[in-house]
Amino acid sequence: MDSNRAGGCDVMEHDEMKKMICSYIDGELDREDRKRVEDHLAECPECAGEYRQMMKLEEVMDKMTIKEPPKEAWKVYTESVYNRAERGIGWILISIGAMIILFFAGREVLSGVLRDPTIPTILKAGILAGLAGVVILLVSLIRERVFVNRRER
Repeated sequence: MDSNRAGGCDVMEHDEMKKMICSYIDGELDREDRKRVEDHLAECPECAGEYRQMMKLEEVMDKMTIKEPPKEAWKVYTESVYNRAERGIGWILISIGAMIILFFAGREVLSGVLRDPTIPTILKAGILAGLAGVVILLVSLIRERVFVNRRER
């Protein structure tokens, strides 16, 4: 198989140049690379055609404008963002509060075990960690059920 293309360039060089065309169009290349791309475009009809197509696309995109949404749409959007943020913060605070209350309630229930000097400290830490995990999962499960029930209606 011949590694040279019809335009006289190496296949690897050709593929590299195809990748550099976008950077060339965007003006991101240094003088040396720009010269290499220009020379390649002069010799390679395939890349020159691709370059012309990309330039046409650039022209079309330059003419495009983005229509600004009406002020009412922005107002509704910002209100909904703030509303969601407030609700999110509310749920976080409720969750934290519920976790603290349940954790301390559980700790009080287990206070006899925690105060027993014959039980090793590491076991007490494990009990508290397990209690904290149960509380977090319980609150998370309840919160998830509330959200699912709201959406299922």
